Amino acid sequence: MGLMQRAALFEWVNGAVRYRGLPVERHRIRIADDTFEIAALKDAAALLDDAEVVRECEKTDRLPYGFELWPAALMLAEYLYRGEPGRGRRAIELGCGVGLVSIAAARRGWRVLTTDCDPVPLQFAEFNAAANTVPSSPSWLRARDVEGYQLLDWHNPPSGPRFARVLAADVLYQRCDHTPILNCIDALLEQDGLAIIADPNRGVADDFASQADASGFDAEFIYAAASLDPRKPVAGRLFLLRQRKTRKLRNAESRNGAV
Repeated sequence: MGLMQRAALFEWVNGAVRYRGLPVERHRIRIADDTFEIAALKDAAALLDDAEVVRECEKTDRLPYGFELWPAALMLAEYLYRGEPGRGRRAIELGCGVGLVSIAAARRGWRVLTTDCDPVPLQFAEFNAAANTVPSSPSWLRARDVEGYQLLDWHNPPSGPRFARVLAADVLYQRCDHTPILNCIDALLEQDGLAIIADPNRGVADDFASQADASGFDAEFIYAAASLDPRKPVAGRLFLLRQRKTRKLRNAESRNGAV
């Protein structure tokens, strides 16, 4: 029996894989010399015809778009393959959706904590990680797979471990989330770490780098493009955020108990 057939998350209807009656697609993605097989919904908006899903969306003020694979996730995954390997350092993904970014980071040697505010996309991400087993490599410090899965709402960032990379794709679609996301990055990012947020040129995010700069980050962006359909490239950008020196000092004093 195949992995999809064993996954309690999915249903089989006339030989087709479905989630809550909706078709599940398998995307085959090639990045550098690696191939990924990612399961995602073809049309997550159709979940809004499900009364139970609508009730959950009303509770969380979130639409169910984390069930699709979006071009911004591919932009970020490709960027990770162009960057330095993780070599066992820790990374965290915010709003993981179906998990492509976390899996790509793990294959690049990062020990990844995969998070989302919705438990069901986390199940998709965990399924996809299992379907894309990360190979071992002597150059990695036991960074063999996604480290774990955790519910995380960026409006309530946890205190605790910090990460060398904070990763997110297509999370800037609501202006009201920008400040909570910046606060969450501040709570999670190591002093010399890097936050990378991929965005498909959403107009609502045009001033995000300026907002990050005003919040105490050194912020820049670079242009990117990617698409699940090579005939229809999607233009985007990657926001790169580092803690400014004064912010690093303040965080160090806070951790040492200074007032």
